Amino acid sequence: MKISFIGSGKVGVAVAYTTALKGLAQEIVLTDVSSDKAHGEALDILQGQAFCPQANIKHGEIEDTANSDIVVITAGIPRKADEPRVMLLSRNAGLIADITKKVVALSPHCIILMITNPLDVMTHLAYQASGLPAGRVIGMGTVLDTARYRSYLAQHFQVDARDLDAYVVGEHGETMVPLVTNISIKGVPLVNLPNYDAPAVTRIANEVRAASGQVIALKGGTVFAPAVAACAILEAIVHDNRQILPVSTFNSNYGTAVSLPTVIGRQGAGSTLVIPMSQAEEAALEHSIANIKKYLNEINC
Repeated sequence: MKISFIGSGKVGVAVAYTTALKGLAQEIVLTDVSSDKAHGEALDILQGQAFCPQANIKHGEIEDTANSDIVVITAGIPRKADEPRVMLLSRNAGLIADITKKVVALSPHCIILMITNPLDVMTHLAYQASGLPAGRVIGMGTVLDTARYRSYLAQHFQVDARDLDAYVVGEHGETMVPLVTNISIKGVPLVNLPNYDAPAVTRIANEVRAASGQVIALKGGTVFAPAVAACAILEAIVHDNRQILPVSTFNSNYGTAVSLPTVIGRQGAGSTLVIPMSQAEEAALEHSIANIKKYLNEINC
């Protein structure tokens, strides 16, 4: 398994490092606009190999990503704390289209995992530029937001976050939709908990929407949670786990890339699952999809 990383910034390197720790690849290639940066990061990960799963870790140019099984794209300009993700649109759109075409020319059978923001727009652009089936161009989507949602809920209700079923769908951005209707713990509805608190769930949903900006304001960028979320997707692909994750993929019913619970395995993204929602949640999802389309229309996609 060869996994290559286009972009060796904080998030890209954190995903690569987590990939190495989990033993998800036999070959890991880091690239960056700064060759020295990629070289240094690759060396830093390599120097821990005595205590990690073994892998061939190296740096290079985009040509060195040839014949990759998975290509993770994190290249782009990061956003500021008070800046909506979509402000990155014009800065990153052309860059991502160019990178995607080069990646596919070098690795025509790869799966692309998109992490560059604004996530859904960039995933849509990568899908268009790649010529690949929709299931092989996957955006991290609301997997990260879902991780935050479950973590915050678990902390409040004092349960194991891994036992929680709760999803955030729609845009990975300001119009994301944390679903409240069907939250459960090992199949038991959250509302059945003795200490269930509906206002707390609403508050947590709002905290999830603000989570990224809060971390960026405090430490300059989100790193560890995105790395864990991205590696959950990579792990599902590498091990063919058939795991259900709310990734962003092009959805022909909606005409855009959007995050919905999706089966993830070795071939990439499979079936998108229908999840029950309240009327208010359905309306919020439609609004979120319309918001993504609005940004796409601005660049004439």
